[in-house]
Amino acid sequence: MKNGSADEHLLADEEESNGAHYKCFLSKRGSKALTPFSPYIQAVNEAKNYQWTPTNPEGYFLMATAESVLSFDLIHDKIRSCREVPATVGLYGDFRGGNRLRKAIAKMMERTFMGVEVSTANVCISSGVTAVLDLFFFATCDAGDGCLIPAPYFPAFDNDMAIRNGVEPIPVQPADTHTYIPTAVEMEEAALAAEKKGINPRVLLITNPGNPLGTLYPESTLKELLVWAVNRGLHVLCDEIYANSKFGPSANEFISMEKVASIAVNENLLSEKTVAQRVHTAYGMSKDFGMSGFRVGCIHTRNKGMQKFWQNMGMFAAVSNDTQHALSIMLEDEEFVDYYVAENNRRLKKSYEIFTSLLRAENVVYMPACAAMFCWLDLRSLLPEPTFEAEDRLWKELKDESRLILTPGRACHYAEPGFFRACYASMPPEHLTVATQRLTAFVERKRRKRKAEYPISV
Repeated sequence: MKNGSADEHLLADEEESNGAHYKCFLSKRGSKALTPFSPYIQAVNEAKNYQWTPTNPEGYFLMATAESVLSFDLIHDKIRSCREVPATVGLYGDFRGGNRLRKAIAKMMERTFMGVEVSTANVCISSGVTAVLDLFFFATCDAGDGCLIPAPYFPAFDNDMAIRNGVEPIPVQPADTHTYIPTAVEMEEAALAAEKKGINPRVLLITNPGNPLGTLYPESTLKELLVWAVNRGLHVLCDEIYANSKFGPSANEFISMEKVASIAVNENLLSEKTVAQRVHTAYGMSKDFGMSGFRVGCIHTRNKGMQKFWQNMGMFAAVSNDTQHALSIMLEDEEFVDYYVAENNRRLKKSYEIFTSLLRAENVVYMPACAAMFCWLDLRSLLPEPTFEAEDRLWKELKDESRLILTPGRACHYAEPGFFRACYASMPPEHLTVATQRLTAFVERKRRKRKAEYPISV
């Protein structure tokens, strides 16, 4: 092999494992994929292997993972009763997903949150929403194209669009810091700025209910952004993976983008044909149903080209027939689904109230939420200076001193340092109380120290 060729494929990184050195020979794109999708993933993995329990008081509290453990006991009991194993599960199936599961998911989405008729033909299934997004960006974008995303946003979106497809995330910083909801004018400004850099915006990605904020987009805003994006020639992908996790006083304000699109058509703001080509919704079983390990996600799209694309490319991210069969049985039990959704929201509300009541008692600032499983913390007052370096140090102090793993705002692409995302559903309520007490005690220590260093307020 010539040196030039070897240099192109040699990952210039040697690691030591069990005392032995080794080298990886990967392609350029393979080498890029070695970068962790999250800057704090090492800390998360460490916390997973050494979590707090009453018998392990030195363990970590993991509040940086978008995962709920609150209601899996209900799913666990139910799914065990659905584990029939017909002979057909051992055979190849439809790579868009089996018809039975697509029908069950379509009916569940239609009944519980989407608010419009959902045809089985318009649902494509893959192994989690991560796989759904990866395939979606492959289908809609070329390398170097861009995706507009209101910030702050879910950190892993960058990986979902860029790791294989080379799509550029375009964070949009809303001026309204009370709602963090952007206007169409702000979106247009961000799109024009991207174009000046040579990035062609192709997609608008919205998460509703929001991650990391746990809030909802009003119907009027969704309509404004939808009409703007479609008229600009963008695809609109709405991630509604938390659509059945709503518990706050404004929970009834949730409206699916599919419903908004139908309203826009009825009001002659958009054409039915254009909406069918441009509007898509992602959903999965990982969040509302706490089944992240089952790896089941889907996209609702009326774009015939997208559906045909999924028939071919879906084989790279197919869900096992065994999982599909059990999940179909579970979702077909509408009485169970309705009971589960209501009970899960009750438990989410309980954990949210535990968390926020303890925060309020110690005057810790946070953004009120009504959905999903997150609380957006404002810890700017603890920073010695308003820099992301100071935010990084504060995050590390929380990890090392209090054994708390939070998601830093910088990872969510928020423009101002000092904010953190906390997932209060990632542990049982009794554990959450201890974790929150650790957080508030840390805040109080930092305040006392700061007051001692700067006794005269400016």
